[in-house]
Amino acid sequence: MSDGVIMLWVLITLALIVIVGIVYKDCNIGLFGIAFAFLIGSWVGGAGTYDIIGYWPTSIMFILIVTSWFFGYASLNGTLIGLADRIVYATRGVPWFSPISVFLTAFMISGLGIGVWGIVFVAPIGFIIARRGNFNPLLVVIATNTGALATGGLQWAAGGPTNTGLLMTAGWDTQEASELAVQFGYASIIPCFVAYLICYFLLKGYKASKVEMEKPVPFTDTQKKTLAVLVFVLLANMLPLVFYFLCPNEMTLYLKDHCNIQFWSVVGAIICMFLKLGDEKEIIAKKIPWNAVILICGVSMLIQVAVQHGLSDVIGNWLNSNFPVWMMPAAFALFGGILSFFCSAMSVVYPLMLPMIYGMVVNGSTVSALACITALILTACYTGMCPFSQNGALMLSSADEETKNYLFYRMISWSVVLMIISVIYALLGGYNV
Repeated sequence: MSDGVIMLWVLITLALIVIVGIVYKDCNIGLFGIAFAFLIGSWVGGAGTYDIIGYWPTSIMFILIVTSWFFGYASLNGTLIGLADRIVYATRGVPWFSPISVFLTAFMISGLGIGVWGIVFVAPIGFIIARRGNFNPLLVVIATNTGALATGGLQWAAGGPTNTGLLMTAGWDTQEASELAVQFGYASIIPCFVAYLICYFLLKGYKASKVEMEKPVPFTDTQKKTLAVLVFVLLANMLPLVFYFLCPNEMTLYLKDHCNIQFWSVVGAIICMFLKLGDEKEIIAKKIPWNAVILICGVSMLIQVAVQHGLSDVIGNWLNSNFPVWMMPAAFALFGGILSFFCSAMSVVYPLMLPMIYGMVVNGSTVSALACITALILTACYTGMCPFSQNGALMLSSADEETKNYLFYRMISWSVVLMIISVIYALLGGYNV
């Protein structure tokens, strides 16, 4: 069967399983992705069984497990929530600053190393602040999403190595992928600030009332030890990079390349285990996002079938032929944002579209790879706050019933607003800065 027919079957199947995921919200479409990867890729496409198994993104799965395991200790014993409470308490006296404090809390917790998973810890606190401060809970969703995204891609955060793995899977070699991932981490900060500030004024966050909350209780001994381990892991990831920037040589380069969040997350989890800072069995059962792991990796297998048969090159060539270079970041922002409304950005959008950017670059296009990557990933994450997507569902799950009913359709419409902001930002050349 021809490559074109295989690609068509994958796209039709992908659309169908996304619809199944929307209708039957409790079913994991990752399993369907695995099944159809074998049916289309092996039974129809002729690939070997072990070739299909090889499409399972091992590096992404490993990163999700080890980082969630480590940060599970801080989540389980209340260290992260205690840290967020103190940040909010410190800003309680300035009403207009309350919605911004939610953004900064997500910004800081994500930047401490947990990455975009910081939304899980910040959203519940944010909804309480919105209720006390009498401002629109939509600002909590947007602040949590954009704040965590702004620093979630930094090299020492969980998203940094994940993005490196995605770029390597897309075609870049290890060194190029690592450099692009680091550049993306810093390039994300300003667009996320801009997007949130626009929404802050549109939703009149400056009219918030004064927050009334009690002084946070002191950290327990367990939380103090956990906080110390978090700081240790953060510094162990950050300092080699700082030393390399200040004094580039073979030793600092070696340390920069080998000190990563994966290794130090394992070390941190071992320290937490020996210090008895949490029950590792409970962490493995409750804090590692197994559902997300299966969804992300399973659908990635199906996407990889289409990529192996040339889908990325076909769409990439079409974009390259029909859009001028200066519009490419906006095109990727638009396509990535639309796709992310209905499916996981990490399991569907990135594996599908990042190879297109790589193909355009290696085929001689003058388009900025960094601008296209940044526009794609940020916009896909902006619309990822839609309740049909993973991040939106996670944030919505932490709200009370009244807030859920209020937010559901508004999260969809404001996902569109964020996507429009991002596309306009791209057309104005913001992602090229």
